Amino acid sequence: GKSTLLKALRGNVPSMIQDGDRIENDRLKLGVFTQDLAQELDKEARAVNLVTSYAREGADGDINITDETARNIMGRLGLGGEKPMRKIEALSGGEKARVALSMFALKASNLLMLDEPSNHLDVGCIQGLANALSGWGGKDGAIAVISHDREFCEKVGFTHVGTVMDGKLALEQRPVQDSDWIQ
Repeated sequence: GKSTLLKALRGNVPSMIQDGDRIENDRLKLGVFTQDLAQELDKEARAVNLVTSYAREGADGDINITDETARNIMGRLGLGGEKPMRKIEALSGGEKARVALSMFALKASNLLMLDEPSNHLDVGCIQGLANALSGWGGKDGAIAVISHDREFCEKVGFTHVGTVMDGKLALEQRPVQDSDWIQ
């Protein structure tokens, strides 16, 4: 249900929106991180090559992104030393998630959509991700996150909470609260 909501918001399947319209601003630079992204990486590619090529491609790409820049980001996410030089197939699930997050971090975006971003990450990496997201965006950016990780959500300090009930999304301007975690 929650991941389906994110797909509908991204516009992947227009038929998912049952009522109303999805209107995209022409200045939208959408950054998407899905819980499956790490499993979809090219297993034969070197991690740093995937990160730099993704950051350089497309209309929002930056051809000036260097391997050094990519490795710095990867290092901050816990993939230091020689790990960026490894093929994806030689990395653990958590390391693959860090490669995917590195790709995501280097792409210019003003709306971030993250589906379970803390899955497969250790406590230190989750803390680093929460810190980075808590200060991200300012007045020109927004983040939409699907997460079951209460501690992560509390650390990010979201200002709005969306609740899905009976196929409808209710958006409230408030921080997360205890009742949000009751099934």
